[in-house]
Amino acid sequence: MNRLIALLLSICPLLVLAASNEGQIYEPTRDIFAPTAAASLSQTAAPTSKKPVVLSAEQQAAASAASSAVSVLASAGAAKIATLQLYSQDELLGWIAKHQHLKRVLADECQLVPDIEARAKVMMLPSYQYLWADMLLTGTCVDKDATTGVDYMWSAAQHGLPAALLRLAQYYEKGRYVQQDKRQAVVLMHEAAALGYLEARMEWVAMLDRGLGSPLDYEEAYSWLHHSVISDDQQHARATRLLRQLAARMPANVVARAKTYKLD
Repeated sequence: MNRLIALLLSICPLLVLAASNEGQIYEPTRDIFAPTAAASLSQTAAPTSKKPVVLSAEQQAAASAASSAVSVLASAGAAKIATLQLYSQDELLGWIAKHQHLKRVLADECQLVPDIEARAKVMMLPSYQYLWADMLLTGTCVDKDATTGVDYMWSAAQHGLPAALLRLAQYYEKGRYVQQDKRQAVVLMHEAAALGYLEARMEWVAMLDRGLGSPLDYEEAYSWLHHSVISDDQQHARATRLLRQLAARMPANVVARAKTYKLD
């Protein structure tokens, strides 16, 4: 009898649980790490309340300063990467012809100074020697050093760079950086003009108009400039004026011959 009572007592709870679950639909076990399950859990989970962190005025100022410093460093790094491109020969010669080479170095915030110096000293590229010389002569991004600057300008001229020959001719005519020597100026300017450099041809005619050089140079100089192609309107107007002044020093038949024959 006691055994029967014990058995009934053990079965009753199971019967009660089955009755309470009768009619309930069971779902398969879900992966709690699946996106849908995670979203479901996040929607049903009770929100937790956290006490907001309050920073002091000093901490806020420090955080703001650190954020600003990171932004500045990031911007500087991006700018430095963008300006590491070295100048090609054609680019540099074009800037030299337009007298914009120093402006370009300044626009690049002097970042390429070591590379410019290396290409002037080690590789001995005439265009970079000219640029390095002008930087030293004007104190652009480096300390002024006229002696070294003139040496590098001479090196570029000896490599046949017309712009360097022209600059040296101007220095010797005016006595700037060097002792005035107009005969040396004539020789250098004539050489630069003979290489076909437009600015030198214009300056050579201007030099003859000032009474330098020889009358035997007139026809050649007139022919050089007269047959030059000039796209810039201001340069074209100046060339016309210079040729008119030189023609006044020449016989009419010599002028006509210079216009007819290109003496290059």
